[in-house]
Amino acid sequence: MRPTVRSRRLGSRLGTYRQQSGLSGTELAAKIGIHQGTWSKIESGKAKVSPNVLVRTAQALNIPAEVAAQLEALRRKADEPGWWQDYGDILSEAVQMLIELETDASWIRTYEGEVIPGLLQTRDYAERGITAVSPHIRVADVDRYLELRMRRQKRILEGLRLTAVVGEAAIRQQVGGPGILREQLQHITRMVRERDVTVQVVPFTADAHAALGDSFVIIQWPDETDPEAVYVDGVTSWTVHERGGVIRSYLHAFGSVQSQALAPRESLDLIHDVIKDLR
Repeated sequence: MRPTVRSRRLGSRLGTYRQQSGLSGTELAAKIGIHQGTWSKIESGKAKVSPNVLVRTAQALNIPAEVAAQLEALRRKADEPGWWQDYGDILSEAVQMLIELETDASWIRTYEGEVIPGLLQTRDYAERGITAVSPHIRVADVDRYLELRMRRQKRILEGLRLTAVVGEAAIRQQVGGPGILREQLQHITRMVRERDVTVQVVPFTADAHAALGDSFVIIQWPDETDPEAVYVDGVTSWTVHERGGVIRSYLHAFGSVQSQALAPRESLDLIHDVIKDLR
């Protein structure tokens, strides 16, 4: 079974605290009474952590009580089934992974060159995109995909910080026709005005940048000891990166494309201009 995002986050945080303590994995395993191999699996998220093991680990590493309570909450959540599992019969592993990454995130940065990011799509825009990509999909499944998309967007209403950089093509291509695009762009302006959402547009006149031909999502969680993750989805494959060097490369790419984008206020002005042209 694939380790859950939460179990990997828990293991990574415990690994960070272990390293800060100066103990090796073998030394810590001996102190808390488990095999070194078991501890290694815990740090990689491949083994469950029992309440007792977590308590002994917190004591051995001198983890403050408040932080230990946060780790216990994360341990409990790691075993809980995600709400998205109700849609498991229609979801690819890639989409399940993305939703799992999004669920506890505090800040999401995303770059899309040609389409509006899923977390900002209206129902009609999303429906046209789904049927265009999968023309043979059953109507009942389309409805469930749309229901799922709208449930994902509740994270924005719950206070998720979203920074989206999109290519100018994304705000001009008339997915579903001019009426649907107009409603989509109006929805974006409302989200920017009412929620913690920033949208920047890379104009057609922009120079080359490090994210050309790519699209990706950078996930950040509330605790500073949680490592960031990057989700990259292609036509035939998907990848989640969690290693520091790769993360830094995507952070650089996002900074590069953001530097070529219009400022947030100028981006909204351009979006308003496109809305006017669609009337």
